[in-house]
Formats: sequence, C-alpha cells, structure tokens
Amino acid sequence: MIATIISNYDENFLKEFLKDFYRKLIKIIDTNNLITLENTLIEWIKNIDNKDTKIILESMQNHKDNELLFSSIIGFFYQHGIGCIVDKNKSLDFYILTINNNNKIEEEYLNQNFTKLLLEEKNDINNIFNILKSINIIIGKFLLSLFYYKDIILHDRNISSFITNCLKSARKGNSIAQYNLGYYYQYGEGITQDYKKSFEWYTKSANSGHTGSQNNLGDCYYYGNGIKQDYDKAFEWYTKSANSGHIKGQYSLGKCYYYGRGIIQDYKKAFEWYSKSANNGCAKSQNYLGECYYFGRGIEQNYEKAFKWYFESAGNGCIESQNYVGECYYYGNGIEQDFNKAFEWYSKSANNGYAKGQNNLGYCYKHGIGATKDYNKAFEWYYKSAKNGYAKGQDRVGYCYKQGKGVEKDYNKAFEWFFKSANNGYAKSQYHLGYCYHYGMGTSVNIEEAVVWYKKASDNGILRANKMLNKISSIN
Repeated sequence: MIATIISNYDENFLKEFLKDFYRKLIKIIDTNNLITLENTLIEWIKNIDNKDTKIILESMQNHKDNELLFSSIIGFFYQHGIGCIVDKNKSLDFYILTINNNNKIEEEYLNQNFTKLLLEEKNDINNIFNILKSINIIIGKFLLSLFYYKDIILHDRNISSFITNCLKSARKGNSIAQYNLGYYYQYGEGITQDYKKSFEWYTKSANSGHTGSQNNLGDCYYYGNGIKQDYDKAFEWYTKSANSGHIKGQYSLGKCYYYGRGIIQDYKKAFEWYSKSANNGCAKSQNYLGECYYFGRGIEQNYEKAFKWYFESAGNGCIESQNYVGECYYYGNGIEQDFNKAFEWYSKSANNGYAKGQNNLGYCYKHGIGATKDYNKAFEWYYKSAKNGYAKGQDRVGYCYKQGKGVEKDYNKAFEWFFKSANNGYAKSQYHLGYCYHYGMGTSVNIEEAVVWYKKASDNGILRANKMLNKISSIN
C-alpha cells in the first residue's frame, strides 16, 4: 500500500508509515528478537522502496500534528541518524515529548494491547486520529525504555570501564588516552565535567604531539575553559595543530585570522586556512569559505562559489549553511531566485535549531514566501528564535505582541521583548524601546530613557530615531 502513494509523501503515506512501523515493532517483539530490534527497524526504514529517508523525516517534522502522531519515530530517526545527523539529545527530547502527550488522549486507547489496537482501527473510523496518537505513544514508551537501557545504563557501565583503562594508559604517557580523558572531562561523558582536568590532560597530550589535543588545547585558551582566556596561546596551539594537517586546527586557525584573535586580522590568511580545511571536508570551514566568497573577504566576491560552498557545508549538516543556502535562494545570489527553495532550506536550518534560520522561517510565514501566509506559525518561529537568543527574533516577537499578529496583543510582553533585543544591540528594537518609554507602552512614560534609546538607535543608523529626538527637543 505504501508503494502506491509514497511518491507524494502525503498524509496517507505518513499514517501508513506510522502503522507499518508499529506492526514491524510488534512482530519483532513477538519473536523475542530484541537484540537486533533497532537494526531491523533501521534496515526496514532505509529500504522502503528505496525512498529518501531525509524526505520522510522532513515530512513527519513538517506535518501539522507531528508532536501527536510522529514524535516517537522522529526520535528514532535522530537516535540512529536516519536521514539526519545523530543527535541523542534531540532524540530523547522527542521521546519525552511523546510520553508527555499521554494525557492528551482518552485512557481507553492506551489500555489496548498492541494487536487489538490495530483491529480496533478497522472498526472505528471516527476515532482513527485517537488510535494513531495512541500508537505513537506506545511506540514512544517502548523506544524510550530501550533508549534508557542501551544508551544510558549500558553506556555508563561501558564508559566507566573505558575511563578506568584510559586513566591507566594516560598515566603511562599514552597521548591518545590522554586526549580521550581530556575529552571526557570536557563534556562530562561518564565522569563529572571538569574543565581544569580536561585542560591538564589535553596539555599532556598536546605536548606529546597529538594534533587533536593541540586544537582542543587551543579551544581551552580561546574560550577560557579550565584556564584564563588567552587568544595568543590559542593561536599558538591552533598553529601547531594546523601545520600538522589537523582539519579542525586549520579551521580554528582560520577563525583566528578571520576575527583577529591572537593575531592581526587577515582575511587572506583566513581564506587560505579555511580553504585547506574545507577541501579536507570540514563543514564549518566550508561555511566560512562560503562567507569569504559571499562578502569578498580575502578573495574576490563570487556568489556562485559562495553558494557552492554553502551548499556543500549544508549537505554535511552545518545548520548555519542551511540557512545561508536559503538566503542565496531568497535573494537569487549565486543561484536562480526560488522562494520555495528558500523556504525549504530555512525550514531545515530552523528545525535543526539555528536561531537565524528560525527567524527567517518566521518571516516566510509572515509574508507568505514559499508558504501560505500564517501569522500564528510566524509567531511560533519568531518565538523559537527569540528564546535561542537571536536579537532580531526577539524584536519580531515584540512586534507580534505589539500588533497582535499571531498572538494576543500585549504591550507588556512587547516591551519585555523589545528590551531584550535592544540590550542585545539590535537597532530597530532600540528605537522601539525608546518609543515604549516615550508613550508609556508596556511601561511608565520616561522621556529620559526614551532619549537614551532613541540616541542609541540613531547612532546605529535608524533615521526615525532622529525625528523622535527632534520631536522631544521641540517640545522641551
């Protein structure tokens, strides 16, 4: 049945996919073949008429009821990197979301046994939606239990043993073991997170010539993790790593030249190191190489080459580049203008958690670009962007509350978000905040504060702010 409708990836396919996944799970459980359960499901998914798993995942995520119907399977995709990059944290979030939906459906459906629920569906057309939600929850409960057992309990046991062996080897001077210990202390993997210990082990390993540790030791100095921030030291260690051919070290050294950290800013040098790293497959360097071409930094501006590198980086999972591919399609830079493609790439970036992509996706919904105009969805994505700290997204959330677009009008909330955005340096919000103080919108009238924020907005190029300052001056 799937084969006849899968090409459209429409609603019918997704529902059939959910039920088939459920049937497959039941069959494996019934045969007590739990050891190979996950691999069997993965192979089955990857061989559904040889269809693209990325499209299946995107279709589930873009479905209006994705949280109620497909969250369990989306979690499974992220857990095992099916059509995406492995992301255990995101996987766990989706499993927990599924379980939290438990109270959104009638208890009678959750009390059904596996087989009876599918039989019930055939005789209960009016309640198919509730049945599908129940299936999603049951799948989620099982997969979450398996996740906790395999990815946490067994993982912790194995990692504990591994760390013990690592420690023995590291103390004997093994640079790889020293690197591993540095990594585990850095990220708190199977051991209490400790940046100082991470720094100590990376130092030992780096001094033994381990190029990965040289780069990571540079990171410690660059970000001030376990040691006082020191860009000069970071540059020194990045240089050692890069000159030894380590692609992350090459990327990190390019970053120092690009931003002038630990060395005089030099876009040409940045371009050279990004090029080496990008040609060796580093997605972040591919993204920055695209930026160099896009803005003509260290190389002659070339939108076509910028798009090429953004696209390659995006294909390698870089969420920033997924957004920039969207921007290239939106503006027609380096590729023929295509709003539908822009929307598609903004969606990828946004769904992968990139704040700027989330803001751009909100913009698409607000103006009906590549999608039907929808103020509610616009607000939803602006809000996600704002919560992720993107100043422009915070301004847009403030605007939505001020105008009552996609959310109930609320001047207090508008003021709150304009305040956050303005303090994060966004010029338009600095103007909006001045306006709020000027006219008592969401706060008390305060002309002195209004002047302060109008001046900041004016200094940042907002012409309207000058007019408001002149207006205040004429009154006084």
